[in-house]
Amino acid sequence: MSGVRALFFHGSPKPDPKPGQPHFSEIPHPRSEVERLLKGELGDPDARVTLGMAILGPHYSTLDVSLQDFALAKEFGLVASMHQGGGKAVSPGGWDVIEEQGLLGPDINIVHGQSLDDGQLARFCGQGVTFSIAPENEMTQGHGFPITGHVRRHGGVVSLGVDLESVISGDMFTVARMALGMQRSLDNDASRREQGSIPDTSTIRTREALAWITLDGARALGLEARIGSLTPGKQADIVLLDSGLLNMQPVSDPVSTVVMQASLANVDSVMVAGEFHKRHGRLLADVADGISQLDASGRRIYAELQSRQQEESSQ
Repeated sequence: MSGVRALFFHGSPKPDPKPGQPHFSEIPHPRSEVERLLKGELGDPDARVTLGMAILGPHYSTLDVSLQDFALAKEFGLVASMHQGGGKAVSPGGWDVIEEQGLLGPDINIVHGQSLDDGQLARFCGQGVTFSIAPENEMTQGHGFPITGHVRRHGGVVSLGVDLESVISGDMFTVARMALGMQRSLDNDASRREQGSIPDTSTIRTREALAWITLDGARALGLEARIGSLTPGKQADIVLLDSGLLNMQPVSDPVSTVVMQASLANVDSVMVAGEFHKRHGRLLADVADGISQLDASGRRIYAELQSRQQEESSQ
């Protein structure tokens, strides 16, 4: 067992419908699956891995489905996370109805957030909605510039994610650096256009960027009372970095060094709930079988994709 700390967001399959079948955007999140998972280990609120709902939201589902899914998550007290942005919305104006029905709050997490207007962002942040920004994915897939600055301006919670680890690195040091650099660049550009020069100092401190991948990440998951900072009474989730390696020298400001210089190679030890799962650069769990399974899965998926492409090209 890896001993990972995680919130498992349960989602549903999204295949292209066969003739006579409804589109996935018309299918509510399966209540029976949520109930089944809550009866198992994921139902223990004190467990290392707990449950959330990865719903479609109004951008990717009909309004009726969105309303049902929001209500289901609130009924079970689960964080509901959904993607917003990328292509045309299935339910234009859907967010207005959801807001009118009082379904927004700290238990709602929006991934990306592009296409929400500034008024919506202000109101959503005011109601405690959190945002997970995936800077590299958003720029690569054409979502638009990350909305980090907009969420910050409205006092919202910025957390960071990857979204597509099959093609983008899951290294959160890199994610934090990319989000920080992109927002500083946008701020510098705005200042140059409005004031004729860039700001005298950076507009965002590295300490804030570090919070995006620690305490603010915990807040987005509703776990800030348990993890995210070294605070008496919280569980000891700790990452120890080897600052003696060449890439981190010299260490004049520890926070800035972590955010601007650290990489996965610097992770010496990892403790979850007070128990070490990586020590002196080595994982304590046997991951050989898992790596083998991942390799086999990747080869199977790639073979199926090649086969499908060949079929389509022959038609």
